[in-house]
Amino acid sequence: MRRYEISFESFLENFKKSVVKSGYKNSIQKDYILKILYFSDEHLSAEQIVNIAKTLYKIDMGIATVYRTVKFFETMNIVNSLDIGDGAKRYELNISIHHDHMICTSCSTIIEFTDDLIEEQQEKVAKANNFLLKDHIMTIYGICEKCQ
Repeated sequence: MRRYEISFESFLENFKKSVVKSGYKNSIQKDYILKILYFSDEHLSAEQIVNIAKTLYKIDMGIATVYRTVKFFETMNIVNSLDIGDGAKRYELNISIHHDHMICTSCSTIIEFTDDLIEEQQEKVAKANNFLLKDHIMTIYGICEKCQ
């Protein structure tokens, strides 16, 4: 399971305050989607979120609700989406230490990694181009060890 520096209860409380400050309304569906993402070891598709909500939490949630909600979360910079090339986006919370992804184009395995050298090089490239780097997403596509 991913480990975050903040408990789910604190995270949810902060989220609810942010939603109210932004002039939006919170819903039980938003809370459960956040809970599902927080406690997941995987990058989940909208379909997987719906299935977990129904099977684990007994919450009836439509796929359109999930898509609207994760889009809302993305605009609030709470969730990142990841395109692994199979037509379905995967989602993860944006509250962990920055990491990048390697995706196997054969089995769709997602491997998270961090690399200080890559981070430093991106800063150098941005600086050399008079560009203020705010954030980045790196995704490397290839074949994982099991599929080679």
